[in-house]
Amino acid sequence: MIAEISVIPIGEGIDLAGHVARVVKIIDESGLDYKLNAMGTVVEGDSDRIFDLIKKCHNKMLETAQRVYTTVKIDERKDKNIKKTIEHKVQAVEKELGRSLKK
Repeated sequence: MIAEISVIPIGEGIDLAGHVARVVKIIDESGLDYKLNAMGTVVEGDSDRIFDLIKKCHNKMLETAQRVYTTVKIDERKDKNIKKTIEHKVQAVEKELGRSLKK
C-alpha cells in the first residue's frame, strides 16, 4: 500500500516547516519507505502500519496546534505485488514518456 499524508496545523502562522519537521521525524523513525514532497509525504508499507502512522502524525500535530487538517490518499493493489511502488510509479510514467523526469 502507498499513502500520501498531509498534516496541516490551522492558525499556526505562515511558516510551517517546524511543525512539518516534527511529523516527518515520526515518519522517518517508523522504518517505512517514504518520500517527502512539497505538499505532503508518500509512505509505502503494510496497511496496518500506515494507518497507525497516520494516527501518530495527526496526534503529534495536535500537541502544538489547536486545529489540525489531515488529508490522506491511499493506493492499494491486490492484483500486483510490486516492491518499491513509490519508485515504480514514477518509472512507469518515465517509460511512457521515453525520458527521465525532473527530480
